[in-house]
Amino acid sequence: MQTKRITFYASFLSLILFLFLIGCSKQGSTEASADVKSADALALTYIQASVEFDDDLFKTILLPDQPRYKILKDGEHTNPGAFEKLGEKYSIFRYSEEPNEDGEIFYKVRYFLDNHQKYFSDLLSMSKVDDEWKIREIDEEEMLRNANPDEAIIVHKDGSGE
Repeated sequence: MQTKRITFYASFLSLILFLFLIGCSKQGSTEASADVKSADALALTYIQASVEFDDDLFKTILLPDQPRYKILKDGEHTNPGAFEKLGEKYSIFRYSEEPNEDGEIFYKVRYFLDNHQKYFSDLLSMSKVDDEWKIREIDEEEMLRNANPDEAIIVHKDGSGE
């Protein structure tokens, strides 16, 4: 009878310890919501439009009031296939876990342009229009006003070794 009681208590304590460890491991790694994951995916689409110089793709993701939007040409797609060649030569950084009080999420994207043989970076603000994420290209001053560069969440890190 004494052995069964000891076994029961040992099992009970093991279960408590197991649950405690699971709880502790989840504290530091919060999973992005599906909504934020869709914004992350749009940042990757922005990179694709940039490396392929795909004006039609840009028209689907940029806000229409953007200066770049006004110079896009229908059917212009200068570098098709460049996105596949890009491989892992890009990084995406998000500056919050969820949208801010204005519904915006800020990003920095960095990608390699093969035809220039160097990396380029763009700063982006995303917000929802008709339940769909749209991109506004921003400058460094606006980024610094709205995002803390020390709080970057790595969505994707350049895998090329650069």
